Amino acid sequence: MQPKIPFPAWTMMAAMMVAVPALAQTEAPEDRLLNSDPQKLLEISQDQRSVITMTNIADFENRDVRESPANVQVITARQIQASGARDLYDALQLVPGISFARDVDDVIGVALHGNWAEEGKCLFLLDGRQLNENDFGTYGIGIRIPLANVERIEVVMGPGSTINGGYASLGVVNIVTRSADIGTGSRASVQTGYSNNESTTTQVSVSGAHRLSRDQEISYMTSHESGRRSNTFRLLPDSTSLNFADSTATQANTFQFNYKWRDLQATMLYMDQVSSISDAAYSVEQRDLILGLSFDHKFSRKFEIRARVNHADQLPWYYVNVSDPALLATNTNNQRTSGRASFIYKPAKWLSARIGTQLYHQNSTFYQRSGEALYTINEKRSITMDDAAVFGEIAFSGKPGLLSAGYRMEHNSLSGPFFAPRVAYTKVWGPLHFKLLCSQAFKAPTIANLNYATGEQPLLAEKILTKEAEIGIKLFHGFNLSLNTYNTAVTDPIIYEFNAKTGDYYTNRPYSGTTGFDGRVSFENKRLTAMAGYGINQPLPGTDVPEMELPDKYAAFQGIPASRGYLLVSFDVLPVITLRAKSTWRDRTWSYQRVSGDTLSLVAWPEELIFQAGITLHPGKSRRLSIDMDCRNMTDVARTLVSPNTNATTPFGLNGREWTMALTYKFVQ
Repeated sequence: MQPKIPFPAWTMMAAMMVAVPALAQTEAPEDRLLNSDPQKLLEISQDQRSVITMTNIADFENRDVRESPANVQVITARQIQASGARDLYDALQLVPGISFARDVDDVIGVALHGNWAEEGKCLFLLDGRQLNENDFGTYGIGIRIPLANVERIEVVMGPGSTINGGYASLGVVNIVTRSADIGTGSRASVQTGYSNNESTTTQVSVSGAHRLSRDQEISYMTSHESGRRSNTFRLLPDSTSLNFADSTATQANTFQFNYKWRDLQATMLYMDQVSSISDAAYSVEQRDLILGLSFDHKFSRKFEIRARVNHADQLPWYYVNVSDPALLATNTNNQRTSGRASFIYKPAKWLSARIGTQLYHQNSTFYQRSGEALYTINEKRSITMDDAAVFGEIAFSGKPGLLSAGYRMEHNSLSGPFFAPRVAYTKVWGPLHFKLLCSQAFKAPTIANLNYATGEQPLLAEKILTKEAEIGIKLFHGFNLSLNTYNTAVTDPIIYEFNAKTGDYYTNRPYSGTTGFDGRVSFENKRLTAMAGYGINQPLPGTDVPEMELPDKYAAFQGIPASRGYLLVSFDVLPVITLRAKSTWRDRTWSYQRVSGDTLSLVAWPEELIFQAGITLHPGKSRRLSIDMDCRNMTDVARTLVSPNTNATTPFGLNGREWTMALTYKFVQ
């Protein structure tokens, strides 16, 4: 048993960590202005507290989110701070159309608009570089990316395949870290938590951005986090008791370094997380090493190019601390080299065109050399996948609005050809804006999907058709309200099924999808941040997937709530004191659980209403030191993430009431 460290001791250790002096050179404010990108300065307020409204995530062109040809939400660093978020799981709670569930082996995945988005249906990016592993296509929501270095999170709630390919069939999440254009300097942060008489996780991170000259800059981030993912206790439906404090140890290390010279940037990213599994006697490791080069150059007002080359070396789902031959035989390593180039041409103020190409080469290999560790596709230890795509889009803008139409053609060596057209119309009319969007997307089977397919018939690609409409209003500076309605229909959805006799496998079902709406409202001024959001969805009539087998099958999919909402307020009562409060609500969920032996029964998990309150202190005139203290889940509600798959996976119990503290020191401002 590990020795218990009392909470005050953690506080003293944190204070000692942030007292370490920085090795960065202070840059005078006037030099910072001279060396900054003028376009970036236009998009950032002097105090860096206003809402960032510009994004290029939807079509590679910098546009106001109100005009962007997609359902886009931008979560700013200020909003992250106002919510008291510690990690990506907390931050994405600010997107009403996103919900969370437990995948196999305690991996937390996302659902977008009520559709389960694991297995490569939501593209996760860090500064535009893919984070999804390339065997299953998943990205587990974990503790690998510290929010202390995040400037904003851009979320596309809808198909992005026309620009980004198959992993973006339901949405895109792009995590943008700080650069020297946002502000130079470095910061150190320590955060820790305490719940149910035990420490939770403790994270130490250092990050920064510095200009070496007018043409050169660097940015970096390193972090280490360890502890327990949960300290709660659960009595399961089969009367088994489970103490998560004894079975959810986790450890994560992350390092990122960027060097930029003029329009060329080199990047290295290393992430590694090892987590014990709550209902099994083993651990799972997920490791990524990503090397990248990017080149963004504007030749003139009419023509610019954006190019990316990346190489990823990954352990996608690696079992450790286990002797079971069946599990060890599934361990793989995959390597993917990818490239993308896009060209933007604007011959007139009212006309723009974008064309591009994207390709990758992937190799996946089983670590074991036994006869069991072979791919069923080719009966070998290794398999390769090649993919090539071309895409284009044209946009007409003027007083009538913005009309754009795009098309993507892609061919995969294992799955064949795919197509992804889209058309969008957006109009900003004074304080009002509205959008009409129609997109077709695809989700190609991954190597793991193909390897664990039933074999009875070929595994087909998913085809997704989404129709959306959005209306919004910006009444005055800082106030925004938007409502979005959607209909997402999925043909040939790839479904994970579990059979106790034959094992796991993937198969196609005829039809699936959801319809619903999201609403968001926010107000920000110099002292106040207030936000609220609510989303509701229901399956489309005719849906045919195992997860529909619920008492009211048109209420929601198994494991995924039909509705979710949040409300938060943060207010600077004094220049040195900020108070905040947040509440989140989630509808009930359903899952199949073992009640005795192999007998499964449908179990309803109740609604969850969670309250959180916190305070931030900025002692001293410089405001370089910030002290954040929060009480999370104040009423000690039993929070549970259940599986959207019919595999009787043990529900993952999240912490009850938790006390957290974070210390952050900015060495240079």
